[in-house]
Amino acid sequence: MIQDGPDRRPAPPVVSRRAALAGGALAAAASAAAAGAVVRHDNASPAPARTTEAAFNVRDFGAAGDGRADDTAKVQAAIDAARATGGIVQFPPGTFLTRKLTLYSRIHLRGSGGDATVLKLWPGAGSAILESDGFDRLTGGNTDGGTTLFSVRDLTLDGNKAKNPGGGYGLRLYGYGYELSDIIVFNCRNDGIFTEWGTSSALPAPSHQMEARLSGIRSHDNDGHGVNFNGPHDSMFLNCLTFQNGGTGFRITGNSAGTLMVNCHAWGIDQDISFDLAAGHISCMNCYADLNGGVGVRISRNGVRWIGGMVLGYNFAGPGTEIGVQFVAGPRAGEPTGGIVDTKIVNCGTAAVDFAGDQGASNIRASLSQPGVRDKDGRLRPNSGLGWIGTPNVSSQIELTNGLGNTTKNLVVRPAFDLRAQATPPPPDPGAVRVFARTEGGKTQLCALFPGGAVQVMATEP
Repeated sequence: MIQDGPDRRPAPPVVSRRAALAGGALAAAASAAAAGAVVRHDNASPAPARTTEAAFNVRDFGAAGDGRADDTAKVQAAIDAARATGGIVQFPPGTFLTRKLTLYSRIHLRGSGGDATVLKLWPGAGSAILESDGFDRLTGGNTDGGTTLFSVRDLTLDGNKAKNPGGGYGLRLYGYGYELSDIIVFNCRNDGIFTEWGTSSALPAPSHQMEARLSGIRSHDNDGHGVNFNGPHDSMFLNCLTFQNGGTGFRITGNSAGTLMVNCHAWGIDQDISFDLAAGHISCMNCYADLNGGVGVRISRNGVRWIGGMVLGYNFAGPGTEIGVQFVAGPRAGEPTGGIVDTKIVNCGTAAVDFAGDQGASNIRASLSQPGVRDKDGRLRPNSGLGWIGTPNVSSQIELTNGLGNTTKNLVVRPAFDLRAQATPPPPDPGAVRVFARTEGGKTQLCALFPGGAVQVMATEP
């Protein structure tokens, strides 16, 4: 026995159950246990009890993780074992071939890192790799039911689309209040991630509210959308990336109104839209739409905001047909209105902004760099690299500038506004003119005030 230091108790002996049984030393094992020994269960049962870490390791349930065996039943057994009380299901490094796995509330899947733990769809499964309980029954029902308070993190989901021609997803979720973090989802025949939830706010107590949180997600090379997010509403995306998907990078639609996105990036030759913002009051802060053909940011609902960040077109050799920010008609009459765009738009071959669908009350401000597209012979392609197409709505405020010195390429539109009558203000700085309204003799005057203090009356109320 190894003795510890003078202030520590001796370490308990380790007794193997197999060795004790083989040597007929049950009494010795009992004596060791009474003395505080740690008894090792070499002949573990298929469904062991929880470990001292309150986690369920899929290897303890027989999962091979060798990329060859069908691990569906073993992994599902680990998830089911954790279901009664909730808990962590651990995945060591390895490739776990699996059919559909069902997720329940209060279950937390933990991999060993996206470069180490891979859940790969079994050939011909044609399903999602991970799917929330009751997904088929709940989807489209617009209810407040579904799976809640679960999480998935630190692993890769491989849709194995070459061997799943009939379909396949990474995750399909109907639920709320969950967290997806540091997940790679790729190679799916359909969407990488599909989510949905209802509009009801009558949550069970305690609900800890409905928002989902997605951070560090990378979804790429899927035949459908990278992330097809249909709720829950008021959710949050942070530091997520989609690229080279067959559909849209981020499709935020359905019951996902009020979703917040920060530092998200969508790019790729194959993606037709980088950000499809098709739910009301979505806010995107410091996000990056990087496209080669197609649309960078599409807005179709009211109150959508794209603040900061950048929209960059045809930085690869491509068709040069990009539209930076596009307003299109929404599902309800009069949509979209009240959009706010304040960003940089560069190198979009067709136009920086398409105003065709804007229904007004929007505030659109962008600094442009639109040199146009040159053909192989170096000649500038006619009607390429335009600042805008479509007609701005008369009630929207527009400021698209490409160097203030070149006024022919700038578009500044301000709707009607009121100047309230006031006392004569102080003079402006040199080289400037201040416009104000004042009252003289009971009549309102529109005046220009010059740096020296001179006032020029431009118009007087009749």
